[in-house]
Amino acid sequence: MVCWVSFSGAKIRKICVNTKFFCKCWDICVIFSTFAGEMKGIRWILSLVGLCMVLDIHSQSIVMEVAIEDILEDIYNQLSEEDEILQEDVQEQLMNIAANPINLNNTNADELAELMFLSDEQIDAILMYQYEHGFKDIYELQLIYCLKDYEIRNLLPFVYVGDAKENIDMYFREVFHYAKHEMTLRMDARNIEDFEGDPMYGKLRYRFNYRNRVQAGVTAMMAASDGRLAMGDRWDYGGYIQLKDIGPMKTIVAGNYQASFGYGLVVGSPFKRGKSAYIQSTATTDEGLKKYSSVGDSYNYFHGVGATARVSSWADVSAFYSLRKGKEDAWNHVVGVNATGRWNRLKVGVTAVETIEATSSQFRERSQASYSLEAKRRATSGVMGVNARWNMGKVDIWGEVATSHGNKWGVGVITGVRYRPISDVNLLAIYRYYSPEFDNVYANSLCSWSRMKDEHGGYFGVEYNRLKNWQLSAFGDVWKTGFETMAQADFIPQKDYRMHTRFRVKRKDEKDTYSLRWNMVYEFGQWKMKTQADGNMVQAKGAWTYGWSVLQDVEYRFSEVPIVLQLRAQAFDAREWNNRVYIYENDVLYAYAIPFVYGLGGRFWLNARYKINDMFSVYLRVSETIYQDAWAMEHNKKSTRTDVHALLRVKL
Repeated sequence: MVCWVSFSGAKIRKICVNTKFFCKCWDICVIFSTFAGEMKGIRWILSLVGLCMVLDIHSQSIVMEVAIEDILEDIYNQLSEEDEILQEDVQEQLMNIAANPINLNNTNADELAELMFLSDEQIDAILMYQYEHGFKDIYELQLIYCLKDYEIRNLLPFVYVGDAKENIDMYFREVFHYAKHEMTLRMDARNIEDFEGDPMYGKLRYRFNYRNRVQAGVTAMMAASDGRLAMGDRWDYGGYIQLKDIGPMKTIVAGNYQASFGYGLVVGSPFKRGKSAYIQSTATTDEGLKKYSSVGDSYNYFHGVGATARVSSWADVSAFYSLRKGKEDAWNHVVGVNATGRWNRLKVGVTAVETIEATSSQFRERSQASYSLEAKRRATSGVMGVNARWNMGKVDIWGEVATSHGNKWGVGVITGVRYRPISDVNLLAIYRYYSPEFDNVYANSLCSWSRMKDEHGGYFGVEYNRLKNWQLSAFGDVWKTGFETMAQADFIPQKDYRMHTRFRVKRKDEKDTYSLRWNMVYEFGQWKMKTQADGNMVQAKGAWTYGWSVLQDVEYRFSEVPIVLQLRAQAFDAREWNNRVYIYENDVLYAYAIPFVYGLGGRFWLNARYKINDMFSVYLRVSETIYQDAWAMEHNKKSTRTDVHALLRVKL
């Protein structure tokens, strides 16, 4: 019997939301009361829940996807608003590793660095234990001093204990025979008239993977300019090929790829480890060359070829070339090289990147398929840097110095010291200086602005974990025009229950922001619940404004059916732009979702994922934002917004 669930109620009109007499508790009641009459778009969502409840094949892959999303949510929650992370690339990378886990007895620093939630210190500790003892059981990870319980839980899906002499040779005849294929088709739709962009969105992806050593992919992204799904409206294409551990070649990439060396002053990873209370996650990690899965206009990736070769047991050399169209149809030629050497606990690297920008007027069309270059004028810029890291056990010293040249010479410096005086206590101090003339669009390291330019500041963080079931951390960051500080407490008495509290103070752009977040996650059986409350106060131009958000998440994982349902109900009051609240949201596979809520109203969304069989999986996300009528009319917005995301996944 199919159980259909529906909801209806009386619609409350003409609510006086601006009366100061009403308290915030009343505001919450008003918002949820208003939902009752605006739930036409939500009714079928709840009906879908009822339909799925009657379905009664356990799917480990679905559970793994949800576990990886939980890891990404933890990472997102530690980042500042200025920090960014490419969910598509990171999620795909973690899922590939989970499908081909790392042998703890036959791994190296480069392989472990692909697990971006591991710090340099943790990687060194794992390799030291491997060298001194060797892993006989996966749970020996508990003996590594710098790995906390929750970090071990995050690590377990991606590692296993195998033979130290495990054969890792690759034979060409096996590549196509044992490779895995994946294709996804995603379609999005929005129902809002005042949306500045395309109401329809489409994305087609194909992935080829052989044990993470041979990878290839093609991505086509489409958004119709007039709301119609027409093939010729607008398409963006991207693709890549990546080879790893082929003879003396450590990595070979072609197509779209990323480059990250040192600590991000010359060229940094799109995965930015910004200011965080978890100080082991602060600063960037040397990731080298690797594929880029997404498409779009961004400085975060290159298009061309690159390779890293092992010239000896202690030294690697990398070179890459890129040709991309930049701003105003300008073609950017980028050439980069890197040399990295390792001697015991010392690591030193040198990186140089040169960019030649030629304007569109320099290209004269000769035919439909070829172009000739008229070198009348070129703008040349470049950057060169030296990075080093010296690990002395309890003390870890690292840093990078870079110079840029274009119209003017500029200097960038970042250096840090991590010190562990006793077990369960970790201290970190970072100094940074970016001169006003330092100009490098490919840099991505610790900073307080979107560009690493004209900034001078210092960061200090501390972690204290000597209290049972408690993890305490805090940081303070000061630069010449502002400061930011955050204190955080995590209470984890058991694996099925945890509570998180965070308080942040920031002065930036001549405004003071005070924000507080509290959430509680609890699991029982196949259910997972999360309750979260956010609040902020902002002082700008002598006036105070306030904003808040409360939400409830419910997740149910069917035990005998490969279905996972995730539901959220949220109310918010952030009537001023400065009071907007950023909150992570689950989405369909490989989708990025960390929107902000702004205005007065509420938000619902439902995620449903179903593995039909070993080949086909479907994903559906429906969200609806309901604004209070008076606020929507005042800001010339529609009272409701509905988004639908659908994705079909095919695996071979």
